[in-house]
Amino acid sequence: MTLIDLHVGKLNRFQKKVALKVREARRTTYVNRCKKGKSRRLHALAVMSGYRRGQRRQHEQTAILHVEGSRTKNDAAFYVGKKCAFVYKGQRKTGKDAKKTRPFRAIWGKVTRLHGNAGSVRAKFSTNLPPAAIGKRVRIMLYPSKI
Repeated sequence: MTLIDLHVGKLNRFQKKVALKVREARRTTYVNRCKKGKSRRLHALAVMSGYRRGQRRQHEQTAILHVEGSRTKNDAAFYVGKKCAFVYKGQRKTGKDAKKTRPFRAIWGKVTRLHGNAGSVRAKFSTNLPPAAIGKRVRIMLYPSKI
């Protein structure tokens, strides 16, 4: 039961009524979500799979990220040049006013180039990502945009 079928007239009266209700429900829920003022996600999710490495040597300054939904080189090419952040929770509060500091911290980086044929990318961070970050989420921001 698609919208094409609805226009062609292949549906009976009951199916048309259901299709119209579904379409209206989708439209109103989207409008309601927009009205509530919830923020839209401006980042793609990725998993840090490890560091760039050869057979014997590991380069900790370059992290390899598997981007969610990216399966080919062309998919991954979109993310080159984007900023990325590894967000984590600090063990203790630091700074001049420890009460006001936020418990979450971030290590910022940039996607530098593609890695392999399966949609992975390489990224360099301001400080090297810790080994505990392997297998954890990294946010790839959708800015700066080339579109």
